[in-house]
Amino acid sequence: MAQVNPDPHESGYIFIPANRVTGIFSAFEDAQGALRALNAQGWGNQHIDVFVGAEGADKLDLRGQQHGAVVRVMRNIEAFIGDAEAELHRQADAALRAGGCVIGVLMAGKEEQKEQVAAILKANHGQLIHYWSRWTIERLG
Repeated sequence: MAQVNPDPHESGYIFIPANRVTGIFSAFEDAQGALRALNAQGWGNQHIDVFVGAEGADKLDLRGQQHGAVVRVMRNIEAFIGDAEAELHRQADAALRAGGCVIGVLMAGKEEQKEQVAAILKANHGQLIHYWSRWTIERLG
């Protein structure tokens, strides 16, 4: 099974889920079909991170609460100016704290398959599906 609630900041604080396709699910049960489909398409568990519930929200720390005043100020500025990234972070955090799930699939040089991954997430009730490159966020579904 994919890594559940791993520490995404193990090698330093990560501001965005770079080079990943992400999707939000209202419940972990909804995401299990997506995980099976991803595995069936050859996406190994080493490429998939799953964040579930409040513990997952705390691990992701999308609000930047565990990373000092500078990150908190940056997140507040993003929210104030209506930044799309900040809104996605807010929605993912809210979904997780309500018992939902977020799946992130590391593309690792397979960016040409991002639409396929997005289709799998969407077919399994994933919402707000995006691809996060280093400089842009692309809505896929």
